[in-house]
Amino acid sequence: MRIPYLSIALTCLTVSAWAADEPMPTGAVKRGTLANQQLIADTKLGVASKVATMGCQSLGDVATYVTQLPTGSPGSRRWKELWVVSGCNHQYPVNIEFAESGKDADWTIR
Repeated sequence: MRIPYLSIALTCLTVSAWAADEPMPTGAVKRGTLANQQLIADTKLGVASKVATMGCQSLGDVATYVTQLPTGSPGSRRWKELWVVSGCNHQYPVNIEFAESGKDADWTIR
């Protein structure tokens, strides 16, 4: 059953940053995330699920990078990020697209 594993994974999945002197992944334009705390929490569920489909249900930290700066006007901006999840002695890249809709925002894992 994946639901219990996913619940455990979510409690362990924490957003962290790489050391400032470590190189950024190819395509990254900025370290960190542009998402607020609520959007991060919502997105973690999909990220944990995606990594589980890649064969890892024992997740660790995640490093976040902006790969496309926001475009559009406030309330309808779009941007892209790369979240690199550590787990199972491996690193799993997860590409995410964010889109604002008024005061809310949605995410899509590519």
